[in-house]
Amino acid sequence: MMLKDIEARMQAKFADSPLKRDETGVTGARWSVELPISAIREAAMEFNGAGFFLESITALDFEDTFELVYHYNCFEPASRVTVRVLCGHDQSPASVCDIFRGAVWLEREVHDFFGIKFAGNPDMRPLLLPEDADYHPLKKTFGKVGAYHKREVIYG
Repeated sequence: MMLKDIEARMQAKFADSPLKRDETGVTGARWSVELPISAIREAAMEFNGAGFFLESITALDFEDTFELVYHYNCFEPASRVTVRVLCGHDQSPASVCDIFRGAVWLEREVHDFFGIKFAGNPDMRPLLLPEDADYHPLKKTFGKVGAYHKREVIYG
């Protein structure tokens, strides 16, 4: 019931962003949707209102952009969904920590590893890296990486 509710809400609110379904379960999510960076908080409020929790936040580093990946889930079987948001290397996405309190930690972890600063997060101290760390180990510019491509090369 919750999954059908959030599907309807997302389709109504973000009609320009079609849901990409995965009935096979290969991706681990029932569907995903790509939203603009300005819609992060609005989507989080919809998921919270539908009884979902924020399971994880991570990022992918491409030559031309970051892709933030938010996983939402609820206590119904096979209800995990994914929200993908493109975020320029110089952009600061809005924090959702006032909507999902656990996001403080998740956003700190993304900041540690990718250097993405979340606007509105009250505690962006390093979570896993040393306090004086001036590097972000999951950025493709860290160390020697031979597979730094633009997003369109990877996804087509």
